[in-house]
Amino acid sequence: MKHLRKLSLLLVLAMLATTACNGGNDDTKDTEADTDTRIVTDSETVNNEEALELPDDLTSEYDVISFLTAENILGSADELTEDMDVLQQAMYERTAAIEERFAVDLQFTEVRPWQDTQNMARQSINAGSDDYQFVFTCASHMVNLVNEGLFLPHSELPWIDIEKPWWNKEYIQSVSLHEDEQYILFGDISYNMTQRTACVFFNVQLLEEKLNMQPEDLYELVYNDEWTIDKFTELVSGIYEDTNGNTVNDIDDIHGLTYLGSDPFNWMAFSSGLEFSGRDENGYPEINVNNETTLDLLDKLCKLFFNNEAVFKSSANPDFAVAFGSGKSLFCVNRFFMTSWQQFREMTDDYGILPMPKYSEDIEGYHSTVESLVQWGGIPVTVSDPVFLSAVAEALAYESRERTTPAYYETTLKLKQTRDEASMEMIDMIMAGRDTDYLYINPLGGLGNVFKNVFNAGQNNFASIYASVEIAGQTALQELIEAYEDRQ
Repeated sequence: MKHLRKLSLLLVLAMLATTACNGGNDDTKDTEADTDTRIVTDSETVNNEEALELPDDLTSEYDVISFLTAENILGSADELTEDMDVLQQAMYERTAAIEERFAVDLQFTEVRPWQDTQNMARQSINAGSDDYQFVFTCASHMVNLVNEGLFLPHSELPWIDIEKPWWNKEYIQSVSLHEDEQYILFGDISYNMTQRTACVFFNVQLLEEKLNMQPEDLYELVYNDEWTIDKFTELVSGIYEDTNGNTVNDIDDIHGLTYLGSDPFNWMAFSSGLEFSGRDENGYPEINVNNETTLDLLDKLCKLFFNNEAVFKSSANPDFAVAFGSGKSLFCVNRFFMTSWQQFREMTDDYGILPMPKYSEDIEGYHSTVESLVQWGGIPVTVSDPVFLSAVAEALAYESRERTTPAYYETTLKLKQTRDEASMEMIDMIMAGRDTDYLYINPLGGLGNVFKNVFNAGQNNFASIYASVEIAGQTALQELIEAYEDRQ
């Protein structure tokens, strides 16, 4: 199997190299589960995929376009070198395509530590500076800048069309304060939307040894809509072995699940398929988290995570990855990003990939949360030529779908970082169901952290936690709405 995968990889890389020599206009495999082919040229439409539609005579006083970034997901090296991997090469070609099309230079300022990006952007924009034409940083920080009114809405960026397949329309709308006005740049323009999507990894050898199951048995659960939190808990529970004989439940023992921090608990709640916010009659968010279904969901998660010797909470990073990578944990709940870690790359046992388990079998499909460290983009209100920059953003998103998305999604993740063909199918399913919730991405006076607070309490005291933040949360939401309406 490994020899076949290696041969397939070599064949695909050879095809990619041929495509690059031909100008990058050959058919390549689509990165989304609901489409079959990709755009061939700017003027052709294939299988209902829309082509990029921008005028050829766009000009601007900008000869340099500056990006303030928290991670180098947009920038590229100054020149193409032989030691570049497929993704680096795609990033370089994307930059070159934009620079040639618009006769500009793209400059990228990557902030270290990345957490400083938020304040740097805030200070620059509030000072009225046009130092940066684009800002990209993690969603948990960008949401604050958006709520402060520091970025232009799409209504003032005429060439951005989120109906196009290179934008993630549903995600953008779900995190927007008002359903009719969007501010963020999100979709193929940020290839790490895939990296930052939650999933479940499983150890094939432990699955066979401890449960007498084959990977196909787990995949069948998924296909039959039986991959639920209850089933996940059933499989995890009872998988414990005191391997070092010290009679202490520690990281060196074998467990059904090893994890770090509150994120896996939070991701599983928001990936359950339940919705915790909606829209009121005016198009603003309406929080719908306080109900019996939420209480039942949290009962299920508490049963899994608490008072269960088969589940071990790691106290340090990357101990949980070491435990999984060394064959001491059956399951690991994390993000696709983990496949690039050394513990996964050098893992002797094979591993498989599954969607996040859902609340119940009657939930349609599977849902996987895009975590809050994913990168959002925005165009500051201080830019002098928003029309031109909207065209640059549209072209950048399009070129990303043509180049960086297939380089990461098809080649890096699916071919290089998976161990079986079924996991590739699971990845397609996961990406088709990726989403978020307004409550997940907005702090709302502590209301957005209710699930994490339940986790930190170690028991399902949701009712009291919700009561303690309800007024502050609703007040914070109302203040956001009033500030937004004052800016209109």
